[in-house]
Order: sequence, then C-alpha cells, then structure tokens
Amino acid sequence: MRDLFDAARVYAAQNPAELAAEYDRVAESYDQVLVGEHDWRMPEIMAGLVAWLLPREARLLDAACGTGLIGEHLARYGFTQIEGLDLSAGMLEVARRKGVYGPLTCTALGAPLPYATATFDAFTVAGAFTPGHAPASALDELLRVTRAGGYAIFSLRDDLAQADFHVALAAQAAAGRWSLVHVGAAFQSLPKAEPHVRNRLYVYQVI
Repeated sequence: MRDLFDAARVYAAQNPAELAAEYDRVAESYDQVLVGEHDWRMPEIMAGLVAWLLPREARLLDAACGTGLIGEHLARYGFTQIEGLDLSAGMLEVARRKGVYGPLTCTALGAPLPYATATFDAFTVAGAFTPGHAPASALDELLRVTRAGGYAIFSLRDDLAQADFHVALAAQAAAGRWSLVHVGAAFQSLPKAEPHVRNRLYVYQVI
C-alpha cells in the first residue's frame, strides 16, 4: 500500500530535509490524494493564467513543481518549454514520468538557483509559499532568473496573514523590480479536505 499524503505531517517538518523526506514518502500517491480526493484546484487555475498571459513558445519555470500537476495542464495548453524544480527527488521522479518537462532540478526554493539571469519568460509557484515551505526570500532568485517583461505567477494563503510575504511583495515593487498586473479573488483550493483554506493568485510583471 502506498503512503498517503498527510498535511499534518507535512506542516510538522522542521527543516527542508524533513520536508523533502515527507514529500518523498508520499510522492507516488500525491496526485491521487490531492486531486482525486481533495479536489486541489490550484494547478488548473494557475495554468490558465499562464495561458492567458504568455505565448505558447514561452520558456517557463515551474518552481516547487512537485509531481508536475501544473506541467500537465500547461502541456494541454500547448506549452513545450517547461522546466521544473523541487526539493523532493521522489516528487520529481513522478513529474519526469509525465513527459511534459524539459530539465528537472532538485533544489529548494530559497537557495541559489542554477540558472543564468533572465533565462525564463515566467515562473510559477503553486502552493509552496505557505508556512514551513518556501521563504519569501526565494523571490529574489526567482526574479533574477526571469527576464524583464516576463511574469511572476504565484499563490499565497488568504486565510493566513503571511506578513513576511506581503512585506516582500511591497519591497520588490519599491525597488522597481516588478509591477502588479493582477490579484485574483480568494478561492477554496482544497474544498473537499480543508474548506477553510483559501488561496489568492498574484501576477506581477518583471521590470
């Protein structure tokens, strides 16, 4: 029997190594539980935003890509240049088998990224900007690897304060690194499992 995703265990992780180990543990069942049982809506909604903003030849970075759920939706829209990164090797192996990604890199957000400056036309982060996961400081490197005129597309929890992220959003704008394009309405991202959890999608254009 495959190990099943358990949000309590994920949020109990004390450091990136423990978090990676927990995601490795549940990698093979992740899609079944999150999409099939919990009705996780984020990947489809975020992919639709990307398709609205960018041409199909765009080079995309799916940061904290997990098992590649966003990549699957992006591929259905016709995107073919999708790279991914995640801190869990087990999750990346599931993503690799889907055949929709180019290079996949095992690294944690918040660390230096192994990409040249201005490599990508956009980056996405779906769900990883949440307590105990990727830090707000990860935005610095993500913006560095995104070209001017490209897009930052990510979600934040709306049912939690996440003050560190909102300070970082304002600081990046004040520094002239990006401008706000769109803030979506809050929605239930896990309606069957955690109906209290609400997310909001943000789009900024890199300057």
